[in-house]
Amino acid sequence: MSQLKYPLKDGLQDPADEAAVSRMWQAVDARFPRRGGGRSPFLVFGPLAAVAAGVALVALLHHDSGPLRLADGGAIVAVDAPQAGARLAMSDGSSVELGAGARFEPIESSASSFIAVLERGDASFDVNPGGGRRWQIECGLATVEVVGTRFTCARGRDRLHVAVERGIVLVRGERVVNHVRRLTAGESLDILDETAAAAEAPAGAGEAPVAPALAPAPERAPADNGSVRTTAALTWRELARSGHHREAFATLGTQGIRRESKRLGIADLFALADVARLSGHPTEAVGPLQRIVDNFPKDRQAPLAAFALGRLQLDDPNQPSAAAASFSRALEMGAPQSLRDAVRARLTEAQARIRSEQR
Repeated sequence: MSQLKYPLKDGLQDPADEAAVSRMWQAVDARFPRRGGGRSPFLVFGPLAAVAAGVALVALLHHDSGPLRLADGGAIVAVDAPQAGARLAMSDGSSVELGAGARFEPIESSASSFIAVLERGDASFDVNPGGGRRWQIECGLATVEVVGTRFTCARGRDRLHVAVERGIVLVRGERVVNHVRRLTAGESLDILDETAAAAEAPAGAGEAPVAPALAPAPERAPADNGSVRTTAALTWRELARSGHHREAFATLGTQGIRRESKRLGIADLFALADVARLSGHPTEAVGPLQRIVDNFPKDRQAPLAAFALGRLQLDDPNQPSAAAASFSRALEMGAPQSLRDAVRARLTEAQARIRSEQR
């Protein structure tokens, strides 16, 4: 068994102090006299190589292993940026700057990768190339993959704009020519969703379209309790967007979440699930996520809902079968390529639990 101290940096000591280094140089100069007033190339570049090796060793020892966290050590959770925007400083030296109203949610994090979703709005990502992780940002119409760079994503209802300020990114998606595009510093890419734009055009006769999730149409119920429900709904949204999930849950209550889940659009259903989950009521988050999976299976965010639902079910020791079904559904509905490995890993874990129960 190795007896190395942990952390390793505590077991590494400089074998020579400054005085000893000076004496060594004097001995070297005495043995190899200088000609023309300068040291030989070996004596000049040898120490430089040693310094470079030392820098590499320090970088290795300070490598940010394990899940990515905030710079203050806190866990990275879903963020709804206020009007002033928000900045997230990460433990590996990276940062994310969110524009007003943007929503950012982490999906998976490890020592080698970080996967997150920009559900709406604008965000600038400054990924530290020394962090060692491959970042994958799901932006609806495409996935942006990077190791170390600075880039911006602006996500609209039927448009995605990706611009690179530094480094290189890969943009992948069905609406990207050849399904992948490499962008370097100074380049940008606009991706359009023509089907969404076409679906928005006819808003006349027939059934009223489902209200957009971020700005739901106010109810026009003739009864006076209709306006009360509308006010309550606006209140919980504002609380959730500002990160006050406990207060938002207190405003809605269990019955309120179940009632709202029956009538809202996808983005609000995700918000309801977050209110329940982040306020310490994960069981109540199942309903909104299940409704997305059941009622909006063709939406591009439905696989994310199925994955989130499976994770909640997997946390319950009594629901490995339900979790396995949700993870399988996420794959069937076309989970983004960058998320498939994480989904398969969780599916394997759920299936292993099922087999252990059957023994």
